[in-house]
Amino acid sequence: MATPVGWSQGGSGSVCLAFDQLRDVIESQEELIHQLRNVEEKAAHAKTKVLLSKEEEKLQFALGEVEVLSKQLEKEKLAFEKALSTVKSRALQESSKKDQLITKCNGRRESRVPSHVNIHGHFPNNPMPQSRAGFHPNFCPRLRIHAGPCGPHLHKGLQGPGRPRK
Repeated sequence: MATPVGWSQGGSGSVCLAFDQLRDVIESQEELIHQLRNVEEKAAHAKTKVLLSKEEEKLQFALGEVEVLSKQLEKEKLAFEKALSTVKSRALQESSKKDQLITKCNGRRESRVPSHVNIHGHFPNNPMPQSRAGFHPNFCPRLRIHAGPCGPHLHKGLQGPGRPRK
């Protein structure tokens, strides 16, 4: 066996023993380094696991809030749809009632209006057309225009058609 450079040839047993001891020390240091790396990895893994647990808790809380808000939104949506349906129904009823009243009023007016008024309007010399409701185009609720044998006359002091002022 050749002696490594720098070693004495005095006792080959002592050199081999020193070499073996040195190799054992290196192997044990490498094993300690490997164990230290494992410990560092385990510590990093545990730290990551703690962070993950915290984030998971935050996520569960946020999901709970989303669920509560979704239920609240659904309730508000149902309440809005119910209110909208009620308003639509009421508007339809009012529209139907208005149409019935208009039909009823038009029927009464047509039965009272002379036939020559339908052709020429209340004022035969007036170039302005009559409205369908039977009012003069310049109708004002406080001033009422009456057609008589002498022509149109303004009557002041009336509030709306046919009601005397109080």
